[in-house]
Amino acid sequence: MNIIKLVLYLAFSGLIVSCSCSCKREKIKVVSMSFTDEWKFHPGEGKDSLWMNPEYNDSLWILVSSLKQLREQGQATDNGFGWYRKSVVLSDSLQNALETAGALVIHLGRMAGADEVYYNGKIVGKTSSFPPDYKGYHDEERNYFVDGRLINKEGENLIAIKFNDGWGAGGFLGGATLSLTSASINDKLMLDVAVNDSDYVFTENEPISMTVTLKNLNRMEVAGTLFVNITTDTYEPVKTDSIQVSVEGSGSYSKVFSFPGASPGFYRYDVFLERDGEKVGEKKFNVGYDPEKIQSPNDAKADFESFWKNNLKELSQVAPEYKLTIQPEFSKLDYNVYLIEMYSFGHELIRGYYAKPKREGKFPVIVEYMGYGSAPYPPNQSWDGFAYFVLSIRGQALNLPDNHFGTWITSGLDSKDNYYYRGAFMDVVRAIDFVCSRPEIDTARIAVRGSSQGGALSFASAALDQRVKVAAPGIPFLSDYPDYFRIAPWPKSDFDAYMAEHPEAKWEDVYDVLTYFDIKNLAQWIKCPLYMGIGVQDNVCPPHINFAAYNQVKSEKKWMAGPDYGHSAPKAYHEASMKFIKAKLGVD
Repeated sequence: MNIIKLVLYLAFSGLIVSCSCSCKREKIKVVSMSFTDEWKFHPGEGKDSLWMNPEYNDSLWILVSSLKQLREQGQATDNGFGWYRKSVVLSDSLQNALETAGALVIHLGRMAGADEVYYNGKIVGKTSSFPPDYKGYHDEERNYFVDGRLINKEGENLIAIKFNDGWGAGGFLGGATLSLTSASINDKLMLDVAVNDSDYVFTENEPISMTVTLKNLNRMEVAGTLFVNITTDTYEPVKTDSIQVSVEGSGSYSKVFSFPGASPGFYRYDVFLERDGEKVGEKKFNVGYDPEKIQSPNDAKADFESFWKNNLKELSQVAPEYKLTIQPEFSKLDYNVYLIEMYSFGHELIRGYYAKPKREGKFPVIVEYMGYGSAPYPPNQSWDGFAYFVLSIRGQALNLPDNHFGTWITSGLDSKDNYYYRGAFMDVVRAIDFVCSRPEIDTARIAVRGSSQGGALSFASAALDQRVKVAAPGIPFLSDYPDYFRIAPWPKSDFDAYMAEHPEAKWEDVYDVLTYFDIKNLAQWIKCPLYMGIGVQDNVCPPHINFAAYNQVKSEKKWMAGPDYGHSAPKAYHEASMKFIKAKLGVD
C-alpha cells in the first residue's frame, strides 16, 4: 500500500511540475522599447539602390518626423516614392527578452499607401504593391514580425522603409511612432487565409469557400478558438463559424470553411484566432458572389430623360472658343501636347491636355477622365496609335486655381439644377466636342476611360454621347447612393458635414437630387461596348456600387476583378482594357 501511495505521489508531483513548467512557459514577459519620431528621409524609388542596407551612407538624407505628414514638413515624394531609414540599438531588457522570445515585432504606426520594410537589409513585411501594379490605398497600422536570426542584439539595427503613396499624404500618417517588442506567444502564431477562387468572386455554381491555416512558431503546443465571421458589405451579420483548435509546437493546422447558399452581393470576412481574450492574426477581406445579379433597380425620376436632353441642348448653345497652347516640356517625343482651354456648360472655363500625333493621318482618340481631386498629369507621350485628351472637369486639377464650388460633391446639393455634377457631366460631353473638332481625329473611333470619378464620368460620357464607341471605366464612383452610404465611410462623411451645416435639408430630398446624377440610372442609355475593372477590397468605391451601374448596361459588356486590390483596378485590367479598346476601334 505504501508503495502504491508513493507511486501516486510521485506521479501527481510530476504532473504538478509539468503543469507548473507549462504555465511558466505560457507566461512569457513581453518587453517593449519606444523610439523618437526622428527618421532620415529621401524621395525616390531607389531603384537598383542599396538604400535598405546598413552599410549605405545616408548622412546627406533629410531629418523628418513621423508625427507629421511629409507635406506638412515641406517635403515631397518623387512620383509617390520615398524611403525612411532609422538605426536603433536594443536596450538591455529587450536583449534579455530575446533570449526567450527569439523574435521581435516592429510597430510602425499608421502609414499610407504601399510599403516594404527591411530589417538589417532583409525584407520582413509589405503592404499592398508598388506601381505599376498599385493595389490601392492602405492606411492601417503596420506591424511586422522579425526573425531572431536577423537581429543584432548588441549593436546597431537598421530599419528601412520603401513606400509609395498614390494619394499624396506621404508615408507616415500623423502621430506614428516606432516601437519594438519581444515576440509574444501570440505574435508567433501565423494565420493565413487562401480564398478558393482566383479573383475572390464566386459564381452561382460554386459556394464561397476558403482555407484557413494556422502556423505555430512556438516550441510549445498552443490552443485557442478559430473564428470565421461573415457579414454583408453593409455589416449585417450573416454567419459565424467557430472551432476549438490546438496546434503542436512548430506545427500547423488547416481547415476549409464554406458558405453555401449566399445571395448575390459582396461579403465581409473577419477571420482570427481568439486566445486569452486576444484576437490573433486577424484577417479582414471581402469576397463576392454572383455580382451580376445584384439588385439595385433604376430609380430615375419621370423627368430624368428630359432633364438631360435639356442640359445637352443648353450646352450646345455655349460656344467653346477652343484655345490651344503648346506645352514644350511634354512635346519631346511622339506627340505635340497642348493645354486646351474651352468654355462649357454655364460658360465655365475648363481645361485639359491634348496629345496630337506628330504624323499625318486620321487617328482614333482616347478621352481620359480624372479621379476626384487628382493632380494634373499629361497624356501618353510615346506613340501607340492613338491621340489622347485628358480632361480636367470644372474646379478640379488644371481648373483648381479657379475653383469656386467648395466641396465638389456637395456643391449645389439643394437642387438638381444647382448640383455640381450637372455641369461636370456636361464637361465630359464638351471633351467629346473638342476631339470631334480636330481634323486629325477619326470621329468614328472615340474611346473613353478613367478610374474612380473618371470611371463614373466614363459611364456618363458613354450614356450621354453616342459618339463614344467604347468605354473602359475602372472602379466607378457616383453610383447607388443609399447603399453606397451604408457601405463606405466616404463620401458619406462629406454629406454628413453638409447636413450639419444645412439643418433645413432632408435626406429624402438629397437622395432625390442624387438620382439625376446616379450613373446606374444613366447606364441604361449606353449602347457601346464596355469593359469595367474593380478592386474587391475597395472601400472607397466598393464593388457593390460598381455593379449597381454595370448591371443596368444593356450593350456588350465584361468585367475584371482584382482580388486583393483596394481603390485601384489591376494592372492586368488596364492592359486587357487597352486591347479591348483597340479591338473595338480596329487599331492594330
